[in-house]
Formats: sequence, C-alpha cells, structure tokens
Amino acid sequence: MKRELFALTIVFLIFVAFPAALFGYQAQRTTTTGARVIALTANAPANGGWQPDAIRVNVGERVRLRIAAPDVVHGFAIPALDIYVDEILPGHVEEIEFVAARAGRYPFACTRWCSVDHWRMRGVIEVIDPGNPDPPLPTIAPPLYQQMNIDIDAPHPAQNVPAQRPSAARGARLDVSVPGDLRAQSPSNVFAELRGDPALKAYSDGQLWDVVAFAWKRASGDPASPGADSALARGSKLFVRDCAACHGETGKGNGPAGRNLPGLAAMQTDSRMAHGAYAKRGPADFTDAAQMLGASDVLLQGKVLRGGMGTGMPEWRTLYSDQDMWDLIGFIRSFVFDYGMSNAK
Repeated sequence: MKRELFALTIVFLIFVAFPAALFGYQAQRTTTTGARVIALTANAPANGGWQPDAIRVNVGERVRLRIAAPDVVHGFAIPALDIYVDEILPGHVEEIEFVAARAGRYPFACTRWCSVDHWRMRGVIEVIDPGNPDPPLPTIAPPLYQQMNIDIDAPHPAQNVPAQRPSAARGARLDVSVPGDLRAQSPSNVFAELRGDPALKAYSDGQLWDVVAFAWKRASGDPASPGADSALARGSKLFVRDCAACHGETGKGNGPAGRNLPGLAAMQTDSRMAHGAYAKRGPADFTDAAQMLGASDVLLQGKVLRGGMGTGMPEWRTLYSDQDMWDLIGFIRSFVFDYGMSNAK
C-alpha cells in the first residue's frame, strides 16, 4: 500500500506539481519595466477559447502580453499590428511587447489548428485614445463585389470548361496577350472572348486555356516560378494555415474539419437554393473547374471577406489585408490552373 502511495506521489509530482510550478514561474517572469502586463490564455473553444477575448489598452501604452496555452499547442496573431507568435506550447508562457500607435479595433486569432472549432478562436484588442474617447467612425468603402453588384451567393457555373488542366508554362510560350483587369472577369468569360477573336482562330481550345492560365498567374504577381516571397508562396501559407483544415490540402473540399461545420447538417444536397441551383454539402471544392472557372476573383474575394452565411465558414475581412486576400485567391486558382506547383494533385 505504501509503495502504491509513493508511486502515486511521484506521478503527481512529475505530471502535475512540477509543470504547474514551472508554469507559475514562467507566468510571473518579467524582464522589462514600464509595460502593462496582460495575461491571455488560449484554450480550445470547447474549453473556453481566448480568456479574455476582449482587451482594452490606450494609445501609446506599452503592453506586454503573457500568452499561455494550458491544453494544446496554439498560435497567436494580430495581423493589423504585425504581431505573430508561431507556437505556444502547453505549460509554457510566451511574451510579446508592443505599443499601439493609433486607436482602433485590432482582431487577434489563433494560428495553429487546435480543434474542429479552431475558426472560433477570435478576439479583439481595442486601442483607446484617452484624449479623444469618441472619435468619428472611419469611412470604409464597400467591398468590390458590392460596388459591382455581384451576388456572391448566386450560382456561377463556367460556360466553357477545358478538356485538361490548363498550363501556365505552355501559355507563356504562346504569343497571346490578355488585356484588361482580370479580377473583375471570370476565366470562362476571358476564354470565350479569346475564342471569338478571328485573329486567334488558328489556336486550339487547349492552347487558349493555357493562355488564360498564364494570364491569371501573371496577374497574381508571379510571371515566373514562385520564389520564397512570391504572392503564390504567401497565398500558399495562408491556405495551409487557415483553409486546408476544411477545404483539404489539395483543395477538394474534403478537409477533416469540414465534416463538422456548424450549419452543415441543415444543408441538404437534394434541396434547391433560392437561385434554383442545387446546394453543395460542405466546403467548396477548388478543383471543380465548372465552378471555379465561372467565378471572378472579385466574387471569390467577397466569399473570403464575408464568410459563408450559415455554413460555419468564418469571415476573414477583419484578419486579412487586401493583399492577403488577393494572394490567397491567386493560390486557390492553382488548383485548376497548373502553375508548376505541387499543391494540386
């Protein structure tokens, strides 16, 4: 009996008391003076999420965040303030200091996949100017899809679909230019315009689709193979971090978290939406050429910034800059266009 009690005591010391003491030491550790210390805890949403999920500080105030993650590995980011903590291990405390130079509301989020409800890991830091506690609300221009009166919930099937996956490399070798702002056009419509040009009669459908693929890659900022800091590389990182869990690593809409999205049970594959098209059950399949080639970049941007109404897809407008969204959309195109990357199978 004494041996069993001794063994249980050793187990308790190793797995409970020592980690708790270490955690307490790290939580109290300080190396910089003059900063307001704020404790922030990251728990999986089922365990409470961010605690607190709303923080108020003053303009010009030096703030030190002590971020703990008691349950699983989390990450932390305040994109608008360019603050990122890549990894917060259970039982450890990560510290970061910053000074907010201007008033505003700055959303923060977990950047590590922590559970099926990872998308709920959102919070906000509100920076107040004591000298101007009631500033006028900023004027924000409507998003492009609203300015262009695009119904992002309406079906947008492509009128033309290639027989094989278009290649940007092959398109680059053809002496065909595609003028105009491609963001407002769908690839399907651009192909139709090229196909209707008498000067391009000698080109096959496959060649013109290759031209379209190259045009979209060039518009993304990557006319050549993507480098470490290219737009496609940045978009790839965002996709892996924020999208792959639901949409799948290869973009097929088969990610593990996509099977349990809130609102998914209410979506019926045999029921028609208001527009008369059949609703798809689950996350979008980015390899579906009929859907992706019929959508403009502006339409896709609208879906990213607003989120999926009633589907569980969160909005990204508060966390992504405009450039983030365009980089992500440029990468998503690589699931139907061959950009010489290894993401699409």
